[in-house]
Amino acid sequence: MTDPARVLAGLDALHALTGDGPRGAFRVAWTDGWARARGWLRAQLAEIEGVRVETDEAGNLWATRAAPGEPVVAVGSHLDSVPAGGRLDGALGVLAALEILRTTEGVALVDWADEEGARFGHSLLGSAAAAGMLDVAAARGLTDADGVALPDALAEHGVQLDAMPRAAARL
Repeated sequence: MTDPARVLAGLDALHALTGDGPRGAFRVAWTDGWARARGWLRAQLAEIEGVRVETDEAGNLWATRAAPGEPVVAVGSHLDSVPAGGRLDGALGVLAALEILRTTEGVALVDWADEEGARFGHSLLGSAAAAGMLDVAAARGLTDADGVALPDALAEHGVQLDAMPRAAARL
């Protein structure tokens, strides 16, 4: 049986890890805060028997609880936030999916990578790649406010820009 209190406790734990009190959440994609949030999520997933956790070519995190080849329903959202974002934004969908995954077979949790686009100004990056709609050439020229190029930030997190379109095979 799903437990809404566990979802709320997870939101509190995630905020304690990646938030700044009343200033909000600091989980901008491709940063240390976002990586900490992903690590926390992976630890939660490791406690669920029978869950396979993978990261696709676009950096999207998938956790599946189903027999191999069995059809699944994908549920989730994103852990990344805008700077000083709301504690529920994106994370509520991921933590609700985590709770469903704890109690249901035939489900895949997805945590889309860089849905907010806060750092490089390109929202829906991971889901666009998964949908086969990522313009790699346009993304290649993106930089953040400090002049860091998107391909370099991706590489720091194990993602290669040119490989991102291959994430579409999952869907």
